[in-house]
Amino acid sequence: MKNYLIKVKQNWLEALHNKAFRIDLVVGLGVLCLLCVFNYYFFYYIEHLSSGIVLNDWVLARLPAKDVSIPIVCFEGSVFVLLFIRSSIKPVIFITFLIGSLFIFITRDLTIGISQLRAPVGIIELKDPIGSIVYRSGFITRDLFYSGHVSFIFLVYLCMYDRMDKYYILFAVFFLAFLLLIQHVHYFTDVIAAPFFSFLCFWSAKKILNLQGIKEP
Repeated sequence: MKNYLIKVKQNWLEALHNKAFRIDLVVGLGVLCLLCVFNYYFFYYIEHLSSGIVLNDWVLARLPAKDVSIPIVCFEGSVFVLLFIRSSIKPVIFITFLIGSLFIFITRDLTIGISQLRAPVGIIELKDPIGSIVYRSGFITRDLFYSGHVSFIFLVYLCMYDRMDKYYILFAVFFLAFLLLIQHVHYFTDVIAAPFFSFLCFWSAKKILNLQGIKEP
């Protein structure tokens, strides 16, 4: 444990010696806070819109609606714990995830605002403590296209280096997507589109970091 903490300290001190890394970290965390505040009002607005359509989802219509909040939260939590452990050793993982997350927040706001979908038939409230922190206003039913759960978990997959980590997180992505459909909190198109958007956000983050000379260890 002592050697681990020493390595964490050394790696983060080395990363923070890079001016570009420091700027990205401070600005990234600041923008993240602003986006969280904005999303509180944005999702309140989206949730209370009178317009919008309910999709005729062939896949959801053939799946039983069940409350699977516990396994969803467990899979989600395990991936973020793994992210914390790996990024404590490799700060580049954290900064890549941070910048990629900003792009996900922004693009999701755009796609949700444009699509303005109504909640799927048979939706069951997802008891997600992470979502509650972000939204601060209870269960949101219209944050649909594209799935935040799938996109953020897939972003973690893209940021990781270890092969076994990637195998586990990729399994978590597929299983989480399936569970979200079982809970009827997303349409099939929401979960299918999420990895594509996530990859674009990851690619954009890597481009920015590469231009700044912040590369893989």
